[in-house]
Amino acid sequence: MRYKKIVIIGMGLIGGSIAKAVMDRGLADEVIGVCRRQSSLDRAVNEKALTKGYVNNYEQAAAGAQLIFIATPVNTIKKVLDDLAAVLNDARVLVTDVGSTKSEIVEHAAAYASNFSFVGSHPLAGSEQKGVEFSRPDLFQRSLCVVTRAEGASEDRIKELRSLWQALGAKVDVLTPEEHDRRLAFTSHLPHAVAYALSGAQDASDYDLMSTGFADTTRVASSDPALWNDIFMTNRGNVLKAIERFKEVLSAIEDDIRQGRREELEKKLDECKRLRDGLVQDD
Repeated sequence: MRYKKIVIIGMGLIGGSIAKAVMDRGLADEVIGVCRRQSSLDRAVNEKALTKGYVNNYEQAAAGAQLIFIATPVNTIKKVLDDLAAVLNDARVLVTDVGSTKSEIVEHAAAYASNFSFVGSHPLAGSEQKGVEFSRPDLFQRSLCVVTRAEGASEDRIKELRSLWQALGAKVDVLTPEEHDRRLAFTSHLPHAVAYALSGAQDASDYDLMSTGFADTTRVASSDPALWNDIFMTNRGNVLKAIERFKEVLSAIEDDIRQGRREELEKKLDECKRLRDGLVQDD
């Protein structure tokens, strides 16, 4: 499907990469960007990540749009939905987001079913870097994107959004918002919490002894703290369950070390290794 007009609210790493991918693949006649500040819009223009842009003007940006992406931080998405509902009154317009948590956002959007159609998205792509200057059109190539199926959601709109993400290069899985949040708490949110904690446990005087192993393990701790604060808090219950499970596994390893149980420790480490080797395929 080719769109006449796609709007992207938030021209950072993800928003800019969506825009570049859409233009690179010829999926829309117009790609309109919306930013909070003129400086952000200027950077997006310099990066050639849009055909036209506005600063905080949703009414002009959304006029005639068929598809709108909300690519802002998680804690601002609900406010953006409120702002869009004030200027849209057409259920034919498809709105999606790229937030790392889904339940709160999908529930909030349900109140605006007569203003627009909403289907949540979460592209599992990106890096610890942020900003449109790091965006690129191949960011979603061979990555996974979750599209959410909320109660009462239109299967046609889910199919449409799934096809678009596939056109951007992603593999797509469809989950309920609740399943997304529960599973991502373990596969994404917990690793970030652990990386931050591991970095915080170090002594600055030992930095000269830190090897590539430490750098690889803690890479995601260079991610935006404000962003991850929002993610942890909006998925609090699931994140706490994931942290509790991690503490149980770490405590079992700790006990074997403390008690000098070599064979038991090696068995646990071997089991963890086999799980890792089976679950993760490195590039």
